[in-house]
Amino acid sequence: MNRNVTAILLIVLTALCCLFSHSCANTKAAPSGGPKDTIPPVLLKIDPEQNTRNMQLADVKLSMTYDEYTVVKDAAGIYLSPPTRHAPSAKVKGKSIVVTLRDTLSENTTYTIDFNNALADNNEGNLAPRFTYTFSTGDSIDSMYLTGTVLDCQKLTPVKGVLVALYDDLSDSACMVSLPAAAARTDDWGFFVIRNIKPKAYQVYAYSDDDKDNLYLQGEDFIAFSDSLFTPQLIVQDSIYELGSFNMKDTLACEMRKSEISLLLFKETASRQFIKNKGRKDNKRGFIRFNAQNTVLNSFQIFGVDSTAITRKFTPEMDSMDFWVDTQFPLPDSLLLTLEYLKTDSLGNLTMMKEDVAISMTEEEKAALNSAEAKADTLIKVSYECKNENVEQDGITITFPDPLSSFSTDSILFIAVNPKNQSDTIAFSFDKDEKEFEVYHLQSSQPYQPGYKYQVIFKQNTFRDIYGRKNKENTIDIELPNTDKTGSITLNVKGITNSNYIIELVSSDKKQVFRKFNADRDTKLYFPYLNAGQYTFRITEDRNRNGIFDSGNLLERKQPEKVITFKLPNGKEIIELPEQTDIEQDLQL
Repeated sequence: MNRNVTAILLIVLTALCCLFSHSCANTKAAPSGGPKDTIPPVLLKIDPEQNTRNMQLADVKLSMTYDEYTVVKDAAGIYLSPPTRHAPSAKVKGKSIVVTLRDTLSENTTYTIDFNNALADNNEGNLAPRFTYTFSTGDSIDSMYLTGTVLDCQKLTPVKGVLVALYDDLSDSACMVSLPAAAARTDDWGFFVIRNIKPKAYQVYAYSDDDKDNLYLQGEDFIAFSDSLFTPQLIVQDSIYELGSFNMKDTLACEMRKSEISLLLFKETASRQFIKNKGRKDNKRGFIRFNAQNTVLNSFQIFGVDSTAITRKFTPEMDSMDFWVDTQFPLPDSLLLTLEYLKTDSLGNLTMMKEDVAISMTEEEKAALNSAEAKADTLIKVSYECKNENVEQDGITITFPDPLSSFSTDSILFIAVNPKNQSDTIAFSFDKDEKEFEVYHLQSSQPYQPGYKYQVIFKQNTFRDIYGRKNKENTIDIELPNTDKTGSITLNVKGITNSNYIIELVSSDKKQVFRKFNADRDTKLYFPYLNAGQYTFRITEDRNRNGIFDSGNLLERKQPEKVITFKLPNGKEIIELPEQTDIEQDLQL
């Protein structure tokens, strides 16, 4: 009976607790897991210890123990310098990361393993602080270091993930055939540190190394090189700011790092000249692709076709040529071409040679062409480019897919409508582009007026191409931007002597181009209709005056054409343009 009474009392007490306790029957609040873990893993132990000397040459393993379970987030981010043929491997073992070096190491050499952002905690993915492990297979550890930045040679923007390599082999082709004496990869800011190196003279290269073999692949990788040998002068110390660990999102901290050397990354221009590719685009159009730029073509013939019926067009780089055949009859499936051009011979010299080239179509290509011709549009697909803010400078650009056989400017109307809605036709120029002959430029012969509206009408059948196709009627509307909120920059360019410059107004991050001018003498450049914001100028020294940027060549030790960013007297690159403000600025070249 006592046991029953006790049981009843327990049941009653439990019921009362449930009634008066918020925690018994609260179905509204979800269980709390506590605050989110934002603390990165803490490294507790390294085995062997940091700066170990006389490390064995084979079967080298490194164990790193953290205070929590840590995973390898990016195995490719673990980089051994000097690199070996095989990259290090990393595996998780409990709360440790075990790194294995798979190749036999060199004697009396200092090695570093840079973990970059490769490790993170298992739960929230918090990145482990960047850590570099150093050891030596000899009695001493090399103590010099080098810092630098890799930039895109045209945009002058930082390039991430590029391999920067030092070579004590001073031959011109060292980066193509041998592994570096030391190396590192650039971070998000294009910044790199190569540490624990010898105080000796090195060749300095940077290349994209897309296949991750630590060799430069000519024609595929991007490349940068220093014009002179570099001997490191700085000694590794714990207090060196640039050797610390940085959050890539901390702009101020990352920008404070000092670079000893700046490398400009470019895609190399090929030097050996030959026909790389050829083909047909349709029955009357084909192409020839050359390996190198600046092709010198002495003659071009197609067997059975009169030369007056052939139209040719090179790209501005002169490394690719399209051709059209304007005949009333279809061409055979196979064409025999004869080209006479400067070709690289077996001794590596450019020699004027004649070469016969056959261009044939497969059955699949013929079927595809026949199907395309059956469905071909009888109208020319004309494209027009016209920006209101740039029309005063650039006019209207008209691009045709194929060469024109004829056009009539009498069928083009340029109409101006004043604020009173009164209209009048105005004179204009219509000119073929100097380099792209499928491109034409239309420009008003009188200044544009604020508050006016303009209309360009291309009447039906204004244009006729070599295939007999004509255009439908098209209309383009133009109106200058409202100047109530926009501003302008006037650039006084001075100091031009015996050279040509390409001057571009770009965004502060250098990724957007607003306007571009070519200048071969001192001049005043006007940049109107600009919204409030940050701008700068990018200036390219056009050494050969061809109007385009020219890249470099490694074996010829030729750097790409020089590109610089405009700087104010205080050293800053950025021009702050407030709303409704006109700025005048000098540029001394």
